[in-house]
Amino acid sequence: MSKPRVLIPISLQFSIRYLLRTGLLSQLSASLHPVILLGWKDESLEQELVQAGCEVHPLQKATWGAQYERARGSMNQWHEKFRNSASTTIREFRQNLDRSWQLRLRRKLRSRTRSVLLAIPGGLNRAQTREQELFWSDSNAKSVEQQLKQLKVDALFCLTPFLADEEMTVRVAVLSGVRSAVAILSFDNLTTRPWIPINFDLYLLWNQYNVDQLRRGYPRSAESEVQIVGSPQFDFYWKRDSLWSEEEWRRRLALPPNRPVLLFAGGYFTCAPHEPQFLGQLDDAIETKQIPGNPIILFRRHPVDPIERWQAVLRAAKNVVLDNPWELGPKILGHTNVTMNDICKLASTLCYSGVHVNVASTMTVDGAIFDKAQVGPAYDDSPSRKYHRSALECYHQEHFLPITSSGGIAIPRSKEELVSAVRAGFMNPAERRKGRRALVNEICTFTDGECTQRVASAIRKFVGQPVPPLAFSMSSAGH
Repeated sequence: MSKPRVLIPISLQFSIRYLLRTGLLSQLSASLHPVILLGWKDESLEQELVQAGCEVHPLQKATWGAQYERARGSMNQWHEKFRNSASTTIREFRQNLDRSWQLRLRRKLRSRTRSVLLAIPGGLNRAQTREQELFWSDSNAKSVEQQLKQLKVDALFCLTPFLADEEMTVRVAVLSGVRSAVAILSFDNLTTRPWIPINFDLYLLWNQYNVDQLRRGYPRSAESEVQIVGSPQFDFYWKRDSLWSEEEWRRRLALPPNRPVLLFAGGYFTCAPHEPQFLGQLDDAIETKQIPGNPIILFRRHPVDPIERWQAVLRAAKNVVLDNPWELGPKILGHTNVTMNDICKLASTLCYSGVHVNVASTMTVDGAIFDKAQVGPAYDDSPSRKYHRSALECYHQEHFLPITSSGGIAIPRSKEELVSAVRAGFMNPAERRKGRRALVNEICTFTDGECTQRVASAIRKFVGQPVPPLAFSMSSAGH
């Protein structure tokens, strides 16, 4: 009997780490036939996917007309209000800081118009109906439907259904009657991403917070199966074979052999546009001996953040080494392969650097797994203090609140406090250890390196295939 054909769209580089590098695809291909739709052209990556037992085709780019864009905007606005997350207000305030007053006014008027139309009796039903009709008449959904008919898939599994290209394919498949499973890629996606117009049959989530967010924002998910499986992309961190030796790590990244390393993990520019000031201040503090031990700063650029905003600080810095996380896409930063070397470099960086600095990033969780001091700057001390409020509010986003509340991260509110927190991290690395353990347990749920196995077992069971004996037990959760 032929294996079930399972559609898996890939539209972002992080999915490569999750699906291919964890070994998940190889595990699934033993009993399923993965049909990959890849969102960019990469012959070597395609060959790897084929070697992992997959069939590979191009993912069609979503095309939305102006009418559908407007209808979708109404549904997105309704959903933001319905899910009622503090993250929405925080994000809108931050984004308005760099919008012209004319654009803010237009957005405000458009939002009020939508609110009035949605509030009229029957308004939501009309908006839903219009969005559903325009999805077929003012997009390339019918072209996607033709591709899916040719592929003849039995089920689908996706990670980022909030990205337009992936959503288009997944939604058409679900509307065609294909059974669907989703593993939400990151713990912030249910509160920071736009409306997902698909009700999946199976949801695989990181933690109980995500379950609560799903139920609140998508009530129809009560009809679906929901499992907490943790985060497969963290599995690497629990395994020694994901680490280089410290000597090799320093050699590969051109780091001095005897200087302690301060990891500065840059974020995406919309989160903290003023973030380069922190890198400059830490470089100055090292230069003026305010941080003992003469550390070197390893600046790890965010995989999809434009380098231009950092260049002035990097040119002036005397104690900074730049690290691009992996080979960047030639056209679109999010479209590239992620190799095992890239993963080993990241794991080694987290392991061997002494203190980690980032602005409200998932990297706080990565670093806490390695029990390294975590520092999250929350201020803007430039003359205008333009981003000061938004810098503070980053740590009150719904997904980040458990981390903020854990006590596992220092949140300095001035340059002096930042320097002091970094100094303390080097001098007393055990400080806040209890909080770091708490945040890892709260966010990751499982700390045994077996989350990939959980996902593989869940997908096999979902498509009706035998599940081999598991190498873990539920008693391993949260230890």
